[in-house]
Amino acid sequence: MSKIIQYALIGLVSVVLSFCSSPKTGKDKLYTDFDSDIDSLVLMNDEFLKLVKEKKQAGELKIPFLKLRLQFKKVEAFAEYFAPSTVRLVNGAPLDEIEDEENAVFEPGGLQVIEELIYTREAVEQEELIRHVRKMQVNVKRIKTLWKDIRITDSHVFDALRLELFRLITLGISGFDTPASGNVIAESVAVLESFDRYLLAYQDILPEYENLKDLTERAIGYLKANPDLNTFNRAVFIADYINPISVSLKTNREAASIPALKDRRLLDSDAATLFENGAFNSENLLSNPKLGSTANRISLGQKLFYDGRVSGNGKTNCGTCHQPALAYSDGITTSKGVTAGNIKRNAPTIMYSALQQALFYDLRSPSLEDQAADVIHNKEEMSGSLKNIARLTGTDSDYKKLFKKAYPKLDSVQPMHIQSALAVFVRSLSPFNSPFDQYMRGDKKALTDNQVKGFNLFMGKARCGTCHFMPLFNGTVPPDYQRSESEVLGITKSADLKNPVLDNDPGRGVHNQFPQWKNSFKTQTVRNIAKTAPYMHNGAFQTLEQVMDFYNEGGGAGLGLNVPNQTLSGDKLNLTPLEIGLVIDFMKSLTDR
Repeated sequence: MSKIIQYALIGLVSVVLSFCSSPKTGKDKLYTDFDSDIDSLVLMNDEFLKLVKEKKQAGELKIPFLKLRLQFKKVEAFAEYFAPSTVRLVNGAPLDEIEDEENAVFEPGGLQVIEELIYTREAVEQEELIRHVRKMQVNVKRIKTLWKDIRITDSHVFDALRLELFRLITLGISGFDTPASGNVIAESVAVLESFDRYLLAYQDILPEYENLKDLTERAIGYLKANPDLNTFNRAVFIADYINPISVSLKTNREAASIPALKDRRLLDSDAATLFENGAFNSENLLSNPKLGSTANRISLGQKLFYDGRVSGNGKTNCGTCHQPALAYSDGITTSKGVTAGNIKRNAPTIMYSALQQALFYDLRSPSLEDQAADVIHNKEEMSGSLKNIARLTGTDSDYKKLFKKAYPKLDSVQPMHIQSALAVFVRSLSPFNSPFDQYMRGDKKALTDNQVKGFNLFMGKARCGTCHFMPLFNGTVPPDYQRSESEVLGITKSADLKNPVLDNDPGRGVHNQFPQWKNSFKTQTVRNIAKTAPYMHNGAFQTLEQVMDFYNEGGGAGLGLNVPNQTLSGDKLNLTPLEIGLVIDFMKSLTDR
């Protein structure tokens, strides 16, 4: 046989083998692409460790570190989706991780901790840096190991990509995980380029793939054309670039007959954007779906909400402290209960409170039903009894009719029905119809130019968006909104910041002795904040200007108070009076119409 024929046969066999071993589906090709990207991340981490061991100075480590972060951003979508617990050790916040149920505290680690060591220390603490890079090395390799055992579906792929777009606009462009390096634009480009490359695996089955690709390239182009983070228009980027990509992603998925995942997350599994009506479904947090919302239950809950019989004195009702004209707050420093004096905390708005994973300032209640019971039975607040309320309303002819309409299979009114009706009413108080919402749905006239500037400051220099997560603007963490956070701010007893005194309310620490939770409070929504003064758990600040001054100083630690566990950065924001005014102007755009 001639060598020419031999080579031809070898080439033919190679082609056949290559064809037989090549991925047959989009998800198979994507699986291989991700596996390769993880290998690159492992290799880059190993190389970075070598540099650290060579006793390189911070200046010499910054560029390779940023390249390492960019490689992580390439794999972020699927690493976060399929290995979230491990990723928290690779790119989690530089704060102790507390597992309440396990009564355990875990040291932070990964990219954000490494960034602090390189960017914020006067000299490189080499042994500490080596330790953290080694820990990251172990966890990156663990993602690789976990990936081998994962069997993905097309629905998982598209859900992960959708959530990565949401992660980009809520956390990425706020600088949430790059506070020291500020490498936001470059990392955003890496996220979208990776998004584009992974979707390439599906180009043959997506009817409008070219449109999706064009939209993604436009967004990448916008980022590259606006590299200055201080002038980067996040509002335009979200509304004009990312939202259209998100919509096109859903359109293509549906056209390719790839079903959305069916699960019970707060964020609806089929929402194309974070801003469309119905994007968030508080019904999914119900432990018993049979007790969900109906018009009759909302009406019943509203009547109970304003009925004095829910309290021990027969006069105080839920509306006493939660008044509609004040966005369901009460306008006083600390609320009045049934006792002679005031209770020790301010009444927050209950609007949008259904869109949290835990309630009260100290996060002690897991549901609205539990919250209703807690308030009613609290000796200072209502000093009532669910059993008595059930008995009184169960013998009232009007109530009997309302309960029967609301719960047709009801034999007798039970405490659970009181809790359910009140919770259903509160769940109805999430309208999402503010000017900001209208802007994000395409009405460019809904926000003024100053409010757009304020939004960009809110999500950027002012760093508000790194705790008050868009679009709920509370502490429920995107992109899956499965966890609600509390923060230690070092809140003062009054607005006198020249003579600050630390407030002594233990907050979340009253229920658990973790020192990290001492003086820790739930991150409350800033939606409708223009109506809910005074502010903070103790009502210490009467105006938004006073609130902004407090944050501008770096909270309690920035004011010189001893707050060793403060989670808010103690660094000054250096916002000018004009910038503070713009942020406040934006927050006013979160007032529902």
